[in-house]
Amino acid sequence: MEKINVKICVGTMCYVMGGAELRDVIESLPQNILEHLNVSYSPCLGCGKGEQAPPFIEVNGKRIAGVSKNSLIQIVKEEVRNVI
Repeated sequence: MEKINVKICVGTMCYVMGGAELRDVIESLPQNILEHLNVSYSPCLGCGKGEQAPPFIEVNGKRIAGVSKNSLIQIVKEEVRNVI
C-alpha cells in the first residue's frame, strides 16, 4: 500500500502560528485515513524567511504554506482518495 508522507513543521514560528493544532488534527484523524499516512514532524522546513505565511507542511515533498486545520483535513483526504 502506497503511503502519503506528511511532514508538519513544529519550529517555533510555525508551532505558535498553528503547527501545534495541525499536529493535534493529524493525530485525531480516523484510523482508516491514518493507515495511509507516514506522519513526521520537523523543527523547520526552511520556509519561514519568504513571503508565505506559516504554518507549513510538506506532502510527498510538496511544501504548502498557511495551512489551517480545515485545509489540512481537505489536503489529507484528497491525497488519500488519490492513492485508494
